[in-house]
Amino acid sequence: MKTLMIDISRRYAPIAATLLIALLCGSAAFAGTIESCALGNGPSGTNTVFPVNCTGDTSGTLEAWTSSAFTYTSTAGTTSGFVYSAVYDDGGTMDFYYQVVNSSGSATSIAQLSAFDFVGFTTNAAFITNGGGLTGTGFENGTVAPQLTNVESGTTVNFDFNTPLESGVVAPGEASDVVIISTNAKNYTLGGDSVQDGGSSGTLAAFQPSSAVPEPTTLGLLGLGLIGLASLRRRRFSR
Repeated sequence: MKTLMIDISRRYAPIAATLLIALLCGSAAFAGTIESCALGNGPSGTNTVFPVNCTGDTSGTLEAWTSSAFTYTSTAGTTSGFVYSAVYDDGGTMDFYYQVVNSSGSATSIAQLSAFDFVGFTTNAAFITNGGGLTGTGFENGTVAPQLTNVESGTTVNFDFNTPLESGVVAPGEASDVVIISTNAKNYTLGGDSVQDGGSSGTLAAFQPSSAVPEPTTLGLLGLGLIGLASLRRRRFSR
């Protein structure tokens, strides 16, 4: 019996070693791209979806990044902060990233972020919690996940932070997780987004999908965004 066991162990040891190596290396294989993570999640038409958590998936190649400061006044007072926007080439198609940062002195929380114009393109909603790991941008690790996402009038993609749970708002001093719209667009151009809750920021600079080749001014925003990173990080301490 002892001889038999030794013979079995010798014969199958290489197979066991191969399986062990595959198991150890397989963890990296489970991590895919943002596009593959969000694929088929929607929203499209008039449906509403739960954005999928794609933290840990790869983001592709950074194409451009920008930051827009906002200030608006409602009956409760003045609300201010930043909306960060970026676009990534994820294997030949464009993914659009956004994050809301609410200043600590704001009078109200922020309930919704709206991004436009996505008409004519597929939209799949996702988010990541580790925005601070996106090099070359000003994104940070957020604390507030989007709860629902829908398409309005076939063109505007809304991320709701307080629906259906009212406690999900981006309170003063907080940052949302980085929300993502994965598309089938081959190119991008200048576009806009906005945030609101009791008031509205109006249209802020951002990016949107395009069927055309990126304009020179759009490409230049990447350089401007990188130059402004240092000053942006300094201003965060004053929130």
